[in-house]
Amino acid sequence: MEQNSYSYYRLGTDWKDDPGYKCCLEDPNETPPGCDCCYDTWVKELKEVSLEYKQVSEQAIQINEKYKFIVEERDKFKAWLADLDKANDLARAVCDQFQVIGSQSEKICINSEKTVQAIEILFCMIRDLFEQLDLLLTIYNQIDNCIKCLNSEELPEGSGIRKCLAEFLKALEAVLKTRAELLKAIMKVVRDANVLHEGICSDTGLVAIIEEWLDILNCDENCGSSTTPVDPCSDEASGGGSSSDKCKLKPILTLPICNDGYYLWVKDKYAEDVKAASDEAKNLVEINKKKESLSACQDSLTKAIAEVNPKEICK
Repeated sequence: MEQNSYSYYRLGTDWKDDPGYKCCLEDPNETPPGCDCCYDTWVKELKEVSLEYKQVSEQAIQINEKYKFIVEERDKFKAWLADLDKANDLARAVCDQFQVIGSQSEKICINSEKTVQAIEILFCMIRDLFEQLDLLLTIYNQIDNCIKCLNSEELPEGSGIRKCLAEFLKALEAVLKTRAELLKAIMKVVRDANVLHEGICSDTGLVAIIEEWLDILNCDENCGSSTTPVDPCSDEASGGGSSSDKCKLKPILTLPICNDGYYLWVKDKYAEDVKAASDEAKNLVEINKKKESLSACQDSLTKAIAEVNPKEICK
């Protein structure tokens, strides 16, 4: 977090031992005391109030600068925390979509398995059908050869049973002609059904890939399972190496972000700055009240001294 041009620094505990401070407390005796004790007392009080006013004014400036610095830092943490929350929400939305796709894929996997079984049964039924048709064709050929061998006048060609057999052969051949295309189509369906099932349900299929992504994204982990903030400038964050005076914030976030150590650190820093800004705002109000009170006292003493100043009265 970069500081602005108004850098705040804390005074040491020995600042009252400075010779300049002691000099400000000494009475230079530039004006000899007069016969009016009130005038002399007010002059002394004015010096004390003026000195205290300068001290309080400087304190007010320092507190105000500190307050501005904390507010600026707080706002930056707030903005960054909001971005992290947004990223966490997007990551959670991705997890939700993966879970929906995974659930639907599992249903497709079950259905595709049943489809493969049904198509295999259908293929067997079609194969059995054509085997039965081949058997019928064989029986027809036997009957036709038998009739031709008998060469009976009672069974002339084109009439009676031979006409029925001819119509039967015509219909049987029409069905048999569809065998090649029908078997080709059913085999393609069997192949596609198996490819679909393997692509979804195998160890490297869609369901396994989605489960892997759900594991990588830690989608089953809820917010709040981790409570250990990690300062990105600490030795722990840098993998145990030595810490540097110049820390560059380059966090490698883990999912879910709401449980990441860096996220928790930012959240804690923001909360600390919120409290610190509130405390400094109260301190600023109090010091400004004291400053205004001293200013009013200073003005009153200045006016009172002017009224009883011997130099003005004796003119």
